[in-house]
Amino acid sequence: MHGRGRGVAGAVGRGRLMPNKQNLRVVECKPQPCVVSVEGLSSSTTDAQLKNLLMSVGPIQSLQMLPQQRKAIAKFKEPAHALAFQQKFHRHMIDLSHINVALIVE
Repeated sequence: MHGRGRGVAGAVGRGRLMPNKQNLRVVECKPQPCVVSVEGLSSSTTDAQLKNLLMSVGPIQSLQMLPQQRKAIAKFKEPAHALAFQQKFHRHMIDLSHINVALIVE
C-alpha cells in the first residue's frame, strides 16, 4: 500500500540511534579542579574560621592565607568538594564581607 505517511520498507526505527560500535564517541576528560580561590575576605577573618568553613564541605589538603591580598587558596582532596564549596559559599557573607569563590584549574 503506497500513500502518505508510509515509510520506505526497511526504514523502521528511523530517527533512533541503534546501538552499534559506530555510534560510540570518545569524550575527552579534563582534570577536575580541586583548588578554590576565596577572595574578598575581611581582615578579621582567621584561618581557623575559613578552615572550619572549608571542612564543612569536605576534607582539605592545604590552606594558604594571603592576608595582604584579603585572599586564600585552598586545595580539597576531591574535586566534588571544591565544586560544592564554590556553589555553597560564593557571595557568602563572612565577618561583614562578601566572599567570592572561584575554582582554579591547575
